[in-house]
Amino acid sequence: MSQNMKVLEAMIDASKRKDHEAFLETMTDDLEYHWHMGTRPIRDKATMRKFLRNYELGFDQRDWTIVNWAEKDDKILVEGVEKIYDRTREVLIDNPFMQVVEFRDGKICKLRDYYDSALVQAPARKETGSETAA
Repeated sequence: MSQNMKVLEAMIDASKRKDHEAFLETMTDDLEYHWHMGTRPIRDKATMRKFLRNYELGFDQRDWTIVNWAEKDDKILVEGVEKIYDRTREVLIDNPFMQVVEFRDGKICKLRDYYDSALVQAPARKETGSETAA
């Protein structure tokens, strides 16, 4: 496994633990994060920290799994699935995604997410205790 992939996995592990500081430590100070097409990117750690806090008000990311990836030089393309709980609508969503992750000096400097925003907005499964119903 490459050093860049280890950094990406460290970012994901920090996210799963909800450890914002460890998450941000995997990134350069001048990071560029495109989380949603059509919105301005996040361009620094202070804004990313605020984004993470705001995101968690509406969503609880319960899992983040990489299914496939391809790597060339300082770029990794990632295919995966995240399970997110929409607190407002009280639904659990299986959200397939793609990411482009770029690295500089052993840290993530650019991150772009691609996902079906209609799926995230669409009704999903209601959560019932530790199990989910279709």
